Amino acid sequence: MTGFIHTAFLRLLFFISLCISTCATLAEEVSIDDSLIQSIFPKATLIGDKQTDVPVQPVYQLQELLGYVFASNDLVNLSGFSGTRINLLIGIDTAGNVKGIRIINHHEPIFLHGLGPEPMLNFINQYEGVNVGQRVIVDSAAKNNPDDPSIVHVDGVTKATVSVIIINDTILLSSLKVARQLLSGFASSPLATPKDTFEEKNWQQLLDDGLVRQWRISQQDMADGFNIELDTFPSDTFDLSYDNFDVYYAYLNAPTIGRNLLGDSEYQRLMTILKPNEQAFLVMSEGFFNYLEDDFKPGTVANRISLTQNDLPFPMRDLNFYSYADQQLGAGMPESDDVQVFVVNTQSGFNPGDTMSLNLNIDIARNHLIRNQLHLHDDYSLPETLFDFAEAVVEEAPKAPWVRIWENRIMDISVLVVSLILVTLIFIFQHRLSANEKLFRWVRWSFLTYTLIFIGWLWQGQLSIVNIYPILQSVINGFDINMYLMDPILFILWSYVFVSLFIVGRGIFCGWLCPFGALQEMVGWVAKKLRIRQKKVPFDAHSKLWWVKYAILIGLVITSFASVRVAEIASEVEPFKTAITLQFVRTWPFVLYAVALLIAGLWINKFYCRYVCPLGAGLAVLGYFHAGEWLTRRKACGNPCTLCHHKCDIKAITPTGDINYNECVQCLECIVYYNNDDLCPPLKKAKRKDRQRDQQVHIVSPHIR
Repeated sequence: MTGFIHTAFLRLLFFISLCISTCATLAEEVSIDDSLIQSIFPKATLIGDKQTDVPVQPVYQLQELLGYVFASNDLVNLSGFSGTRINLLIGIDTAGNVKGIRIINHHEPIFLHGLGPEPMLNFINQYEGVNVGQRVIVDSAAKNNPDDPSIVHVDGVTKATVSVIIINDTILLSSLKVARQLLSGFASSPLATPKDTFEEKNWQQLLDDGLVRQWRISQQDMADGFNIELDTFPSDTFDLSYDNFDVYYAYLNAPTIGRNLLGDSEYQRLMTILKPNEQAFLVMSEGFFNYLEDDFKPGTVANRISLTQNDLPFPMRDLNFYSYADQQLGAGMPESDDVQVFVVNTQSGFNPGDTMSLNLNIDIARNHLIRNQLHLHDDYSLPETLFDFAEAVVEEAPKAPWVRIWENRIMDISVLVVSLILVTLIFIFQHRLSANEKLFRWVRWSFLTYTLIFIGWLWQGQLSIVNIYPILQSVINGFDINMYLMDPILFILWSYVFVSLFIVGRGIFCGWLCPFGALQEMVGWVAKKLRIRQKKVPFDAHSKLWWVKYAILIGLVITSFASVRVAEIASEVEPFKTAITLQFVRTWPFVLYAVALLIAGLWINKFYCRYVCPLGAGLAVLGYFHAGEWLTRRKACGNPCTLCHHKCDIKAITPTGDINYNECVQCLECIVYYNNDDLCPPLKKAKRKDRQRDQQVHIVSPHIR
C-alpha cells in the first residue's frame, strides 16, 4: 500500500515538473516590427513613427495614407479572464475598416493550454473587413442580415465566453477611439463646414486678415537651417538675386476666400470637381526657391509640401486644376507660374476649423556625394466666423462588459441562486432531512448531478486555483472588481463560498458545489456498485498525505508572484480544465492525467480531493477559523463507537471521533448515521434497551393487575 502511494505521488510530481518545463514553448510577447505591420498592410511602402498625441503609427503607400496601426494596450484597459490585458496589434484603414489583427501578448489560460491558440485566431480573423462603426454581436447562431448592414454577427468560442467578449471589446473600443480622433465620420468633437456666405475682399485684405497666409523665408533663414551658406550649392539650385522666398497659401472651400481668389466661375468649377470629403488649398510662391520639385508631375502628391494637424501628416494631391483652363485669378492676385490647387481628404480626419501647419520638406544635392535636408513649417488658422460647427455627438456610454454578460445570463444566474438557497436550507435542516435516509440520498445525488451537469459542464462554474491568481496579483497591481464580475457564475459561487468558509468551513463547496468533486463521488459510487475493494490507507500515513496538497498550494502561490504564466501551467495539477471545462476533449497527456486521478478514486475514494487538490487546501486555510461546527457528536463517538470513522469515505473523522473540518467535505453522511437508530450503534443500543424495557414493563404489568 505504501508503495502504491509513493508511486502515485512521484507521478504527480513528474507531471508538475513536465508542465513547468514546457512553459518556454508557450506564446511569448511578439515584438512590433515593420514586418508585422506589413502583414496587415501588404501594400505599405512607408510606416511612420508612433505619434505622441494618439499612439498610432500611420501607414503609407508612397504619399497616400492607407491607415493606422496601434497596440490595444495603448488605448484601452480591459482585463481578461486571467486578470491581465489582451494586447492586440490592430490595423484600420482611412474608412474605419479593420484590415487585420495580430496577437502581441495574452495570458488567457483557455487559449494558452486549454483549447489552444487556433480558436482564438479564428475568432479574431472574423473582424477583418468589419467597420468599427458597425455594431458587432458575438454569438454562435445568428447570421448577418443584408437588410441591416450596421449589425455584424461573429461566432463566439464555446467555453471561452469571457475571453471572447473582452477580445471583442478590446478590438472595437480601441479602434473606435482611434477612428473618433483621426477619421472623419467618427469624430465626437464638432467638425467645421464652410458657411455659404461671401464678403468681397481684395488680395491685400485677404493677406491682412490672415485668410491668405504669406510665409516668408529669407536666405539667412534657409542657410541657418542647412547650417551652410546657400552659395555652396550648385548655381541653379537657388536664385540668389532674390532676398526672400515667399510661399502663399489659402483654404479655398470657404467662399470668402475661394471666390475672391479664383473668381466666381472658377470657384464654382472647383466646387463641382471636389468630392464631398475633399478640402482645396491654393499654393504659390515667388523668390529664390520653388516649393515644387523639378520633376513634379501634375495630378500627383507633392513631395516638398504637406499639411499636418494634431501631429498627423496629410498629403496634398495636385488637382491639376489648370491643365485644361487658363488661370483666371481674381482680387488683384499676382500672377505666378507655380499656382497650384491641392486637395486634402477629410476622410483621414482633417478639420479645416482647427490650426494646421504647412510643411516644407527640402531634399537637395550639394554635390554628387552629399545631400542636404531641411524641414520647415508654418502655422495657419482660420477665423471661426467662416465655419459652421456641428454639434458634438453625445453618445450613450456603452454598458460595461460585465453588465452585458449578466443580462445575457439572467436565467442561469436565477437557477444558480435558487440552488444556493436550496443547499443552504439543506444545511440548516440537515437533521430533519437526514432522518429520512432515502429522501436524503435522493436529494444529495440529485444535487450532485445538477452540480456536475449545470454548474460544471454547461455553465463552466468550476472554481479553480487559477481564479485566485488575480486576487494575489491585486496585492501588487491593485484591486479591480470589474474583472471578477466578468463571469457571473464564478462571481456568485466565489461570493457564496467565501461567506460560507467563515461559517462552516470549506465543506459546502467541496462536498456540494464542486463539479469535479461530484464526478469523483460518482466514481466512488460506481466502485461500490462494482464491489471494488477499497485500499486501506493507515490513518497515520493518511494524515501525513494531507499535507501534499498544502505543499502544492504553497508552491503555486510562490510561483504566481514570480510568473503568472508559469503558475497557470503548473496549475494543470488541477484536472478541472480537462474534465469539466473541456469535457475531456483535449490532447492525450492531459486526458490521461485526469482519467488516472478518477481511476485512482475507484480504490481510494476522492483520491484527488484528499491528497492533491490545492484549491481545497486554500479553502481549508481560509476557512480554518469558521464560526460553527454543525456536525454534532455524541460522547460515544470515537469511544467506544468508531463507525463514522470507518464509514467516512474521505477519512475526515479521526479514530477518536473528532471531525477535522479542514478535510471534511460535509457530505452529511455521518449525520445520516447520527440520526438513524437503525445505523448508529449508540442509538441502536439505546433502542434495544428501550425495547427490552418496554417488554419487561409489558410482562410485569399483568401481574400488577
